[in-house]
Amino acid sequence: MVVMKFGAAAVSDASRINDLVRIVRHAIDEGEAVVVVCTAIADLTNLLIGAGRAAARGNLTAAEQARRELWQRHRTLAERLVTDDWERETLYRAWADLLKSFDRIVRAIATLGEHSPRSSDAVAAIGERFIGLLLAVALRRGGVAAQLIDGAELIVTDDHFGNARPLPEETTARARARLLPLIQSRIVPVVTGYIGATRQKITTTLGRGGGDYSATLIAAALEADEVVIWTDVPGILTADPKLVPEARTLPELSYIEAAEIATLGAEVLHPRSLTPLANRNIPLHIRSLEQPHIPGTRIVAAPHISSDTARTIISAPSISLIEISMSPLATAELGWATDLAARILTELTGCGIEVLTFAQSFSERGLVLAVRATDAEYAYERIEACLQPERDSKALRAISLRTPVALVAVISAPESTRLAPRALAALAQVQSTVLAMVHGNTSRHLSFIVPEEELSAVVRALHCELMVR
Repeated sequence: MVVMKFGAAAVSDASRINDLVRIVRHAIDEGEAVVVVCTAIADLTNLLIGAGRAAARGNLTAAEQARRELWQRHRTLAERLVTDDWERETLYRAWADLLKSFDRIVRAIATLGEHSPRSSDAVAAIGERFIGLLLAVALRRGGVAAQLIDGAELIVTDDHFGNARPLPEETTARARARLLPLIQSRIVPVVTGYIGATRQKITTTLGRGGGDYSATLIAAALEADEVVIWTDVPGILTADPKLVPEARTLPELSYIEAAEIATLGAEVLHPRSLTPLANRNIPLHIRSLEQPHIPGTRIVAAPHISSDTARTIISAPSISLIEISMSPLATAELGWATDLAARILTELTGCGIEVLTFAQSFSERGLVLAVRATDAEYAYERIEACLQPERDSKALRAISLRTPVALVAVISAPESTRLAPRALAALAQVQSTVLAMVHGNTSRHLSFIVPEEELSAVVRALHCELMVR
């Protein structure tokens, strides 16, 4: 049995969806049992979350724009993929019901003037539900018996909305009871990724990129032979090929290496997605939808160890840097109050905002943290509200927002040496401005925040200096 997860790149274009259907059909023709996990069309989750935040400020125009784009983008796909009038109208009616749900949620948010993590999850989940309906129809039209299953029926979570934690035993029981009968009947379940639900059946989400996590949770529950993530890249590369054309695919990585890469901002994997597989020793493949003949990257417990100085360079553009500084005079007696950092991080986590990296300075009484640019404005608002007591007491000197910046992280091979001096020498060659730096305590990784306009030069310099064949 194989669990196939198809990301945003696989569902944002009709030709890609046709590729998806061919891949699934080929696996079935080869005698493989398949479970499909899908995620929303590119950028729609951010659009939906942004619409909810805007509604809380009384701006229903943004919600209407998100509603219109949600409908138009999916309808464009349906017109190319679904030629039967009755089938298409049935699909449109199902989508209309989802739009009514969206309207109810954003009106409630606007009335209350508050956008809670719970309401954010309810809005965000609509993107996966829209595309799941279309994929089930596309697969059936391609000769594959398929049935849509909402992820909320399978993945039981706590109530940490925005970044919910699955309850493994209950999730396993639900997934096996719901999916195994379909698989035994040679029906392909199409599961909406990213979505779970509490025991009280309240919708939750698993955090950004949570479709990967959904796939691995389901694979572990069903004791699948492997998970394949089909995406727009041929695996995990030594660097972004758009920045470094000579970047090469890493054939194998360990679960630990892959988890570290995901934690440092790589969009190709969800940070928690490796744990369910590692516990059951289930391999994961990352493969290209456009080039399915290429083996891609295989993630296993004990890979062949590379002799490279660095395994890969992760680069994440469209990042914002938030800097908080406290008044030296107001905090002179107590020094830097560490509970402030804890309070800020707790506030952002509770709002479903992922902090990609942060550093605090005791001597300068400050905190620097990086978030995605799409979250920057909202994160800034929440930090200001969180620190209102310090502003009132004059202890807060300033909160500043710097955007756009980029995160660059180097993951080293286990036997590598002198990572930091070589990396810093490469940055010096291109005269990069390092805004923040974090060095892993095991010396296995090193990350930098740099101005976004320097990203290409920095990644190329690091790749040239650190990647040894």
